[in-house]
Amino acid sequence: MFKVRCKLISFEKDEKKHPCHFNYKIGDEFYYDGVHFTGRICPGLLASMTPVIHGVYLLGNKYTENIMYRYRGRDTRDPSMAQYDGVGFRPVKGSDEDAGQAGQESEEPFCWNDPRTGKSKGSHFLCGDNRILAHFKCEPVDLSESEYAQPFYRRSIAILERIEAEPGIRTSEILGRFTQFEREEIAPVLTPPFVEVLLDALEDVNYIEIRDGRAYATGKEPPTRPRLSQE
Repeated sequence: MFKVRCKLISFEKDEKKHPCHFNYKIGDEFYYDGVHFTGRICPGLLASMTPVIHGVYLLGNKYTENIMYRYRGRDTRDPSMAQYDGVGFRPVKGSDEDAGQAGQESEEPFCWNDPRTGKSKGSHFLCGDNRILAHFKCEPVDLSESEYAQPFYRRSIAILERIEAEPGIRTSEILGRFTQFEREEIAPVLTPPFVEVLLDALEDVNYIEIRDGRAYATGKEPPTRPRLSQE
């Protein structure tokens, strides 16, 4: 489970002509950790933001990275291409005259790709006032350590610490670095599929890198490092 940041990145319409009545400014942020919201939240956002924040909180970038249309660049209609794509579009190249102003792709508020993986990352929602249409970027920025997420957070940090202690450990061997008690008597139970999910989450927010089936810590320090009471 993830700590989610929502950040105002643009106004679709003329905000000077139709000002935001909540007085939002570009760059304003608020956060959700599974228990608390932190920051100012306009009621006009509630309907559109709730499912997006919920999805990113639970899934991080997995919420959007398998959505196929997010990998489409800018296309233009070209009926002659229907024999290839079945519909009639072709990709717009950077040198094409019909590409419009240079750099327009980077201004689109809802298309991002992770420079490391090329996978789609981050999600998006709009305010309900169609006179300004404020665009918010919604993305995972850390693991959530809220009380609701604590069992999952503690499991994630325990895995991170195994990787820190043994850089380059094969991901298939990490479960074996836990005792039977640690695997089976602490909730939630550690299973091979669950370890894979936790590894994905750690990689998603840049605590680890996985290369050729081996895991390496990046050096990023988690918010806290929970310890067992008897330690």
